Amino acid sequence: STKSGVGCQPDPTTGPGVYVLTDSMNSTLFTLSKSWHDASWLFEQLAFASGGDAILLIEDAVLALQSPLTLASFLGKCKASNIRVFGLQDDCTMRGIDNQYGEIELVDFSGFVTLVTEHRKQVAW
Repeated sequence: STKSGVGCQPDPTTGPGVYVLTDSMNSTLFTLSKSWHDASWLFEQLAFASGGDAILLIEDAVLALQSPLTLASFLGKCKASNIRVFGLQDDCTMRGIDNQYGEIELVDFSGFVTLVTEHRKQVAW
């Protein structure tokens, strides 16, 4: 069980009131906000991410969802490395982008906040 959804759980070895970080709290949330003309920038982000991390596409970065072949390869590499990929729903809606990929979970602003609290670090690009 978690306490307040922040990635903590009771430590059974120390007694009541002591909490330890869960695995998700040792991970990083990467927020990508820029869109480059060459989709290879997506793959460059994977050099910094590792298993348990998450990537959130926001602002113009959601435009990557319009490149199906590149995105399919990127998502395959993320899945193999246990890296979750999210997109910000409002940014997709504002840019007229449909989420046609089951591996990408669209989140609202509340979901964005939840992702931030679930990860120890956040890196914004």
